[in-house]
Amino acid sequence: MAVEDAYELAYREAVRALEHQRAEATALQSRAGMLLATASISISLLGRDAFAASHALAWLGVLCFALLSLCVLAIVMPQPDQDSDVDPQALLAARLAGGPLDATALSVELIGLIGLHHRIAGRRLVRMSRAFHIGACLLAIQLVLTVVAAAVTV
Repeated sequence: MAVEDAYELAYREAVRALEHQRAEATALQSRAGMLLATASISISLLGRDAFAASHALAWLGVLCFALLSLCVLAIVMPQPDQDSDVDPQALLAARLAGGPLDATALSVELIGLIGLHHRIAGRRLVRMSRAFHIGACLLAIQLVLTVVAAAVTV
């Protein structure tokens, strides 16, 4: 395999990995929105009955809803490290300013930058995934608390 082919393969794989991470982040954000929608509907449908007697379980359900909302915000809010785009013009200008253009060195630098963004995005995905799992648990607890509080008041 020629060196140029190896760099091309590494570049394509790096770009594919970043695209995969973006797709995962988008899917997590979508599912987080569904968590919040489900929690909102459940608390609005069952909440009135649960709050009729100002039951402590109902207030715990509201606390779970508030914490779940924070988890969803942690997932959907843009992060300062979210920009994984490499400015090709700046990269090329920096390489040209350093002397004659070396395609191999440019490829290595580009692959390194994409790898850095991949690691940053990977850490962000782990945080998003943890927040989603916590939010899903909070939703389950909120549903149980709200149903039990509504049943107690009936």
